[in-house]
Amino acid sequence: MKESKDFIFDKSAIKRNCDEFFSLYDVTKGDVHVMCERKKKHTEEVARNCLMIAKNMGLDDYNCDLAWVIGEFHDFARFGQAVKTHSFVDSKKYDHAKIGANILFVHHLADDIIPDYDKITDTDRQIMYKAVLYHNDYALPGNLTEREKLFCNIVRDADKLDIFRNVIESGYENVYGCTFDELKKADISPAMEEAFYEHRTADYKKRVTKADYLMAHITLYFGLVEDSSKQRAKEDGYLKKMMDIEFADPALQKKYLKMKEQLKIFDAAF
Repeated sequence: MKESKDFIFDKSAIKRNCDEFFSLYDVTKGDVHVMCERKKKHTEEVARNCLMIAKNMGLDDYNCDLAWVIGEFHDFARFGQAVKTHSFVDSKKYDHAKIGANILFVHHLADDIIPDYDKITDTDRQIMYKAVLYHNDYALPGNLTEREKLFCNIVRDADKLDIFRNVIESGYENVYGCTFDELKKADISPAMEEAFYEHRTADYKKRVTKADYLMAHITLYFGLVEDSSKQRAKEDGYLKKMMDIEFADPALQKKYLKMKEQLKIFDAAF
């Protein structure tokens, strides 16, 4: 797979320009600062994951760098969201994926961030746009080209992998707004249980309890596409730590253990 093979992404300049943009929304202290710092770390890790996945797929240097750029771009609007709403919860008024894609590719900020942007093919500009636009959707649209779908899947896998890390390193209070003890006292909704037994990612819109938020994140494993992504999720250990929970209600714990077994059924190596 080769596109724009004579073009070389200046990754140092792109990283510097992205960081400069992100810093415009950051503040020196308070909740917004913490949120922005977490999002900077997430952006770096997702870009790194994109590069790792692309290399493991055997893509050439240009396509590996294209995947990395998409990782850098994927959460571009999260920083403005932190300042505007003090939350990373999307709504009809603030869809971070759509807003980020529009800022970068409709309002042409990508032209300023990527040196010699005009030398990139229209095909690959569309790939970047669609990969950012659809990275957070429950499912990809069916009208994507194979190349578009490939890069969409790379960034979606990379994002899921770092969600596992972020939950553990940032802590339940920062991610879910509750303590671990509070989480253990919450119930699991039927929609989350169904997702486990159907071996699919849970629909975020159907989360009700705090435990549902954790369960939905665990089910992201079912949605990983690339084998290297699944292997990374197992090796990192973050997902296994997320799954290591004992609910206060014995009946609920019994139900959860049966749900947990579905990961082993889905992937015997888990």
